[in-house]
Amino acid sequence: TSRSSIVRENLDYSTAVFDADGYSVAQSARMPVHLNSMASCLRDILDHHIPIDEWKAGDIIVTNDPYSGGQHLPDVLTYLPVYEGDERIAITGILVHHLDVGGGAPGSFDPSATEIYNEGFRIPPLHLQREGRRNEEVVQLFLRNTREPEKVGGDFESQLAALEIGAANLRRVAARYGAGVLNEACKTIQAQSEGAMRRAIEEIDDGIYEFEDFVDNDGITETPIRIHVKLEVHGDEMTVDLAGSDPQAAGPVNCTANMTNSAVFCGIMMAIDHDIPANAGCYRPITITSTPGTVVDAQSPAPVANRMATGHRVVNTTMGAMAMAR
Repeated sequence: TSRSSIVRENLDYSTAVFDADGYSVAQSARMPVHLNSMASCLRDILDHHIPIDEWKAGDIIVTNDPYSGGQHLPDVLTYLPVYEGDERIAITGILVHHLDVGGGAPGSFDPSATEIYNEGFRIPPLHLQREGRRNEEVVQLFLRNTREPEKVGGDFESQLAALEIGAANLRRVAARYGAGVLNEACKTIQAQSEGAMRRAIEEIDDGIYEFEDFVDNDGITETPIRIHVKLEVHGDEMTVDLAGSDPQAAGPVNCTANMTNSAVFCGIMMAIDHDIPANAGCYRPITITSTPGTVVDAQSPAPVANRMATGHRVVNTTMGAMAMAR
């Protein structure tokens, strides 16, 4: 039911299901870096902005803030807690890339941006809906800041409707099997993924493996930007350190930590080449570190619209280190 070609034809959106505590259980086969970052964004919201005990039935939380768990401003994330009676049984989440969210260029990709304020409308984590009552003023404020209000508004309504479809299906499962069984199933699914990932890591020889790659430039200067990965395997766990990467750039190619972590997970999952369902469990054996203020851990107000220029290099660099390890 979406309106824009970017969603309807390019399929630039992703959906996921989280357990009652906000840990990912299942995700669509859509955009890998969307899906990994949806989980870390939800954790950021729960840990630093809106604690889970403040979520009620009928609430919807929304954000697009890269410095509150998002990626870049066109990617709007929405989360809906799912209740069976008085018991929270899950959370549904949807990320949609919207056609335009304002800023200095159509499509909200301004190559001359030197700070995030050039890039568009920024939504901190907030309640779009409380106990079923929609805050239409927030929606109108959002649509007033886009060049394509009809298409963006249609996509946004589709996004919110899809949250409810996911919630209805989860309630159907809970009604059939019971909330307790659903909760245990979520934990089992996560544990199975964790076990599979640990076994896959154990197949790799212990050691330290390093690789680097470069982004051509940031669109403002002609200086190449170094991305460096040091990957350490120790038993059934792995540490990925990106501290050797260059400082954050003047132009809009920076990644926030959540975006970088998502790209690292993407690279590892592809290099592992095992059929491991992606959820919170398979991420547990992997620790990712970076230095704040670098291009892979940018700090506000660094611009981030074209973060994929660096994100793809993070994937490549991670896979390069994994190739050396295997």
